[in-house]
Amino acid sequence: MIAQREFTVFEVAADLAHFRRAYAITTALTFPIPPRTALCGLLGAVLGLPKNEGLRHFGDSEAIFGLEMLSPLRMTSFSINLLDTKGNPTFRPKRENPHTPMRYEFIRTPRYRILFSHSELGPRLATALRHRESVYTPCLGLAWLIAWFGESVAVQKAELLESSGRVACKSLVRSDDVLGPIDWDQRGVYQRVRMPAEMQPDRLVTRYQEYIIETTGAAITADLRVCWRLADGSCFSGM
Repeated sequence: MIAQREFTVFEVAADLAHFRRAYAITTALTFPIPPRTALCGLLGAVLGLPKNEGLRHFGDSEAIFGLEMLSPLRMTSFSINLLDTKGNPTFRPKRENPHTPMRYEFIRTPRYRILFSHSELGPRLATALRHRESVYTPCLGLAWLIAWFGESVAVQKAELLESSGRVACKSLVRSDDVLGPIDWDQRGVYQRVRMPAEMQPDRLVTRYQEYIIETTGAAITADLRVCWRLADGSCFSGM
């Protein structure tokens, strides 16, 4: 029996994006793409899910995510003056030298294609995006990095391919799913990145996942253990 799911497919973009690497203390470095946990927050904002409860709805057993880069990865960095509230129980700025500069790394003009499947939330998301509605303001990382959605919103059926053979995925690819050598393109720019993939409501990460990404937007061709093929023939690897 062939496993099939319906996916809500849409685009999201912003002027800047920042998905902080938790281990970067002195400099705020960003992941090159949004982690699965960040996508949960983005969709939770659109649907109006409570912040501390929304993650319960996006577990691996219920939700499937896919991500494609629609614009080449471009990075920039600049300093931001943050308010220094250390040692103050009321979190008010210090009277003397209240600002502390912090160097931030950002993704410039990001644009992504997101594929999302969930038996209950998927149809709700498609309806909200088609009506240009969002309960909370969507952002890509930090609260002031406002995001917007593309005009095109589609609902497509996809089938799960096991031992799929040679496929070309414009999405990121899970390292665990790669069975054989990848067709490395000399013109491509590749990264291997490990990111949080599943998180509990208390912000405890329960699963990390390593991905291979091609940062110019080209496809990655490889033999995959599993992948999804949409009705339009395109394939992607889940997050």
